[in-house]
Amino acid sequence: MDNAARRNEIINILSRSQKPVNGTVLSQRCAVSRQIIVGDIAILRAEGTEIISTPRGYQLLKVEEKGRRKIFVCRHGMDQMRAELEAIIDNGGIVENVVVEHEVYGTLEAKLNLRSRRDLQHYLSLMLESGAEMLCCLSGGVHTHAVRADTEEELEVIRQALEELKILYHG
Repeated sequence: MDNAARRNEIINILSRSQKPVNGTVLSQRCAVSRQIIVGDIAILRAEGTEIISTPRGYQLLKVEEKGRRKIFVCRHGMDQMRAELEAIIDNGGIVENVVVEHEVYGTLEAKLNLRSRRDLQHYLSLMLESGAEMLCCLSGGVHTHAVRADTEEELEVIRQALEELKILYHG
């Protein structure tokens, strides 16, 4: 399989999948190293293919028309990360991302796409195993999450839950 055919196959695999596909699976399906897949993903992105990386793997960015989206500005430490994300997920939200503003690098964003307790547990395990710090450590704990939910009422319940946890940042 040549480079172009392999990249087309990556797009086909991602477009057929209902969930993220990790680099190891892509490398096995395309019979190349994981590093080749990382390079292919970078090239596809440079060519305009909207591929996001989540803690569970790669996904094609699909614009979801249904539901509502709201940005929540939050501030907390590592000790409240689980409670924050559970408050969102348990009340019907999908945590699309985390964004911080850095004084040198500007806007830094990580796509999360956390939809369930299982997704959250996987994410928390990766954080623990890697020893990585939260992205918001770069901004004094201040960060935003884009959250998608089916209704405005669900977004309001999420806002109230975050307020009760004293996680919402009011500046």
